[in-house]
Amino acid sequence: MPHQRFPKVEILAMEPHEIKFVLSETDCSMANTLRRIMIAEVPTLAIDLVEFHENTTVLNDEYIAHRLGLIPLRYIPNAEGGGGG
Repeated sequence: MPHQRFPKVEILAMEPHEIKFVLSETDCSMANTLRRIMIAEVPTLAIDLVEFHENTTVLNDEYIAHRLGLIPLRYIPNAEGGGGG
């Protein structure tokens, strides 16, 4: 049976879209697992499909599409629950 882990979490501040905490009495694998779960649960928005009509640059279409996909996009829903900001 593996060694049981009992990490301690001390919450420093909590806001609607942010939390600050201290994770202690655990190892890096537990902290990394928690980090990966939090990243997976954050909704993301990204450019998925790029169509080129005419590319007159020296850059490949795939390179430009890849670089566009790396741009972080921010979405702020309005008070009615639809549409972006």
